[in-house]
Formats: sequence, C-alpha cells, structure tokens
Amino acid sequence: KKSKKKKKEKLPNKIYIVGPEFNPTPGAQLTELGKTAKDVESVTSEIKKRNGEVGDMLRAMEEGDKEAVALWEKTKKWSLDEFKRIYNWLSCRFDHDFFESEVSESSRKLVISLFEKGILTKDNGAICANLNKYKLGFLILLKSNGTGLYATKDLALAQVKFEKFKVEKSVYVVDASQTLHFQQVFKVLELMGYEQAKKCTHLPYGMVVLKSGKMSSRKGTVIFFKALKEMLSKHLMEEYLSKYEGKWAPEEIEEAKRQLAVGTIKYGMLNHDVSKDVVFEMDKWSAKTGTTGPYNMYAYTRSVGIKRQVDEGKSKCKPGKVDPSILKAQVERDILIHIGSFWTVVNDCVAKNNPSALCGYVFNLSKYFNGWYENTHVAGSETPDELATRLALSQAIGKTIKASLNLLGITTLEKM
Repeated sequence: KKSKKKKKEKLPNKIYIVGPEFNPTPGAQLTELGKTAKDVESVTSEIKKRNGEVGDMLRAMEEGDKEAVALWEKTKKWSLDEFKRIYNWLSCRFDHDFFESEVSESSRKLVISLFEKGILTKDNGAICANLNKYKLGFLILLKSNGTGLYATKDLALAQVKFEKFKVEKSVYVVDASQTLHFQQVFKVLELMGYEQAKKCTHLPYGMVVLKSGKMSSRKGTVIFFKALKEMLSKHLMEEYLSKYEGKWAPEEIEEAKRQLAVGTIKYGMLNHDVSKDVVFEMDKWSAKTGTTGPYNMYAYTRSVGIKRQVDEGKSKCKPGKVDPSILKAQVERDILIHIGSFWTVVNDCVAKNNPSALCGYVFNLSKYFNGWYENTHVAGSETPDELATRLALSQAIGKTIKASLNLLGITTLEKM
C-alpha cells in the first residue's frame, strides 16, 4: 500500500485576523483582513504588523495627533448618532455621557501619581497594581510604551464620579467576562482611599443567544437592531394591530406598534437571572399568553377598558360606595394580598440589582386579573356598591400593573 502524503497546508485566498492567544492558523475565519495570501508573508506576521499599527494609532490619539483625533471624532459621531436613535426608540435616557477621551490624559497622570506615592509598582517598564495579596493578581495600568488601558480610564472616571458628581453608589453594567477586571479596579480605588469603592458594584449580564446557540457573524446568524426592529414590528402588526387599520389614525398604530415592540424586548430581556445568557425567541417573547410583555400590557389595557365602559354608561347601574366586604371570593383576597406585596418585591429587586422578580410579580398579577375578569362581569354588577367595589379593585390592579411595567421601562397603552 502506498502511504498517503499529508498535503501541505496552503494559505487561503483571503486572510482573516484572529487574536494571538488562539495560535492563529491559515484559514481562521474571523474579521477579514482584506488581503490575498500572496500579499503577506504569513498570517502571524501580518497579525503582528496590524497590532503594531493599532497601537500606533491609539498612541497618536492619546497624544492628540490632529489627523488621528479628527478621524476618531468623525467615526465616533457615526456610532453615537446611531446609538442615540436606538436609545430614543427604546425610550432610554442618560443624564450624562462620559467619554474615555475625556479622561485619557488625566488617567495617565493619575497612574503616574499613584506610582510615585507607592500605591502602584513597575514591572518591565509598565506601571501595575500588585493585588496578589488580595488574590486578584496583577493589573497593568500603564503599558511600557506609555499608553493606558480600560482599567486606567476606569480609575479616572470613578474619580470624576466621586469628586465632581458626589456619587455614593455606582453600578457597572458590563458583561460577566469582566468580573475580575472590576474586582481589580474597585480594589485599587479602595487603596486610593475612596470609601465609595465599597459601594461600587459590577452587575454582570449574560449574552443574548438564539435557540440554536450563539450568534455568529461568520455563519450569518447575527441579528442587527435594524433587522430586529423591522421583523418584530411586522410580527406585532399582524398579531395585534392589523384589525385597527382604518379605525385608528396611522400615527396611533405606529406608536402602539413601537411600545409593544419595546415592551416585548425589555420584558424578554429582564425576565431572566441577569447573570445568565438570554435566549431570544421572537414568537415566544411576543405571545399573547404567558410571561411576555404584551400579555401584561394587555392586562393593563383591559383595566382601562372596564373603566371606560362604566364611564360611558354601559353598566347596569351607576357606581355607589366602595365596600370591601363585598370581595368575598378567594381570588379577590389573593389579588389584594398580591397587590400588598408590591413594595416588598420592588425593594428586594433593588437590593439584589435584579428586576426579574418584578417580571414574575406583574405576570402573576395579570394572570390573577384575567382569571377574575373571565368570571366577573364588572359592568354587569347588580348593585351600585358592587359595581363601585369591583371597579375599584380592577383599577387598583391596573395601577399596580402600570407601576410595575413602568419600573421595567415599559410604557403601557390605553388601548390595543
């Protein structure tokens, strides 16, 4: 038998860049470099060359090179404009925006000052924090070439928050892979003498994945915001709002569609342990039943509809006086107890920096309400006091659902 010779591995027609920690080999398909194989000596040497160029550009920006800064300002504006459009659509706001560039130079000076005070040390020309005795390893704060890192700027930013904005508690919402980074930063802040460092918290979150697994740009499974918005809006229009075309003004339908989409996304994202990965399933998140944003939003709208029906004189009688003794059914007692636990749940969510319990709370209240509604015709109440009492209960439920959803960043609809 002839022995099969192993074919010599050839460079691919296109070169892709990967991080050196992955021991790059020809054909590793990540960010396309844009060069053909014949243009480069080897994948590794090209990566080294490109990393050097990145370092040169970062250093030029930090040193205030006009051309580098101008290019950075231009591209930064592209990103910020798009972020602001997305945040506006999501009804998210920020009181103040902090930029790394604002503390770029001050962070370098801060690190040098901390080194001179003996808080930091030097290792192979780099200034570091030796945190081994706290079991937090070594944190590089200024590289040997004089450039800073994320931690460098985080220290200066925290200093601005503490001294200028008088922040007492600071929550860093950053993915779980940065846990050690923030443990190290908080410890250095503590060594700098800031008492607020003890009230700095890293709130780690998992990644959004698909039912099939992680999103991959190489496999074409990444869902961009624009595509998500269009896909979700179309789905919600078909499921909830198409029946109102010609009955509602176009702008009313558009706003309802936006709020339903935002409610779907926010509830779906928050209805999990924040530290775990979130599985995105559009049909499941936007369903009319179950633990979804639209389900809870519709429960609130139902409470509004009950009041509107009574206000328009469509009830058997006019409301009389509220008499709690009329509420004798077990479900009514369960609802009152559930409403009474609202602040306990909210305070617990705040203490744990985790709103998922509030998602569960409002879902259970909506479920109680829908069950009660199916068996209780409020407008069909036989006596004025019975009508007034049932109406008061439905309004208390509605207000609590609305308050819960508002705390989750979801705007309720008066009709849907």
